[in-house]
Amino acid sequence: MLGGCPMSSNNKDHKDPKKPTEEELLALLEELKRTKGKKGVPLSLGFLLHRNYLIHLLLSFGINFLISAVVLGLAAGIKQPLIDITFPGYVLAIILLTLIENFVKILLFKYLTRLMILSMGIFSVLVQIVILYIVDLIVQNGFEFNGIEHLFIFAFIFSILRVILSNYIRKWLYKERLILFGGKHK
Repeated sequence: MLGGCPMSSNNKDHKDPKKPTEEELLALLEELKRTKGKKGVPLSLGFLLHRNYLIHLLLSFGINFLISAVVLGLAAGIKQPLIDITFPGYVLAIILLTLIENFVKILLFKYLTRLMILSMGIFSVLVQIVILYIVDLIVQNGFEFNGIEHLFIFAFIFSILRVILSNYIRKWLYKERLILFGGKHK
């Protein structure tokens, strides 16, 4: 090579552009050092709502119960019922949904973290659809989707509303600043 060290140019050619630079890593490390001492560093990348798992399960059940009631109410309001339900079947279905979903998501975050992050929630919605289908099969009377398209509609609307509510609960519990589109702190 003319006027330069061939080793340094080879290293630059083989550098992965997706990997952060050394400066970015140092800046991230400094930011972590600053926030380490602060009370309430959030669990925002995971799905946990609270550090105590029992409280997390209770919060998850409450959110699932509330959001599913909202989705079913909206569908009934436009005279397009998604599910044939009875109250005992509904409560049993939401309990099963909460327990199965928490177990499955723990496994997914433990073994497929990269896929969960790279899919930007799409994989999570697909898992949600499968779990709702399993719950529909388990609860024979009192919780039955009117069709596969109703299952998909319910799962997508349910997932979107739950993410919004969960983020606000995390913000309230941990007094965290949410970073929304564009990197602005709210």
